Amino acid sequence: MRIKDTQCIIDFAPLKAGEYSFLFTLDGELFKENHYEDIHDANLKVIIEFNKNSRIMMFNFTIDGTVNVTCDRCGDDFNLPVYLQKQLIVKTDGREHQEEDDMVTLATGEKDIDIAPYVYQYVVLSLPMQKLHPPEKDGTRNCNPEVLKKLKNIEVEKSSDEQYIINSNKRFSHEEEKPKKKTT
Repeated sequence: MRIKDTQCIIDFAPLKAGEYSFLFTLDGELFKENHYEDIHDANLKVIIEFNKNSRIMMFNFTIDGTVNVTCDRCGDDFNLPVYLQKQLIVKTDGREHQEEDDMVTLATGEKDIDIAPYVYQYVVLSLPMQKLHPPEKDGTRNCNPEVLKKLKNIEVEKSSDEQYIINSNKRFSHEEEKPKKKTT
């Protein structure tokens, strides 16, 4: 088993009860190690603020920066802004290490926690389904104009099912049609 290079270890055992803050800077290596190919590179600042008491710690994550992804429209790579806040509850008195949605139970005796897997998960799950260049103030996107021009010139032949759906949508518009008068 290969040990991951990217680690963000917080050694909480020697810390007294109270509030603490940690700053980590992560790059694309975190995503490469996990074989996540949608993110080519990253520049992320991760601030962890947590409150420690005798058995429970509340970790508040603020993740801010960019991830380099491929635009689904034009195929060019671009830096997608990322900003998110998450909370993780960590219990420290379990019989064994357990993980649930937003809660982790560490086995008694564990003295530190690696938050890198949580950052990875939070960032990946925050990505939009369709990754497009962010819009400018005027609403336009910085997609590659040459690629968009070529895409416009490609005519895609519709299957009979697709053509049926298109024609059905034309007949049933959102505007109500007035009924025709009967002539007798």
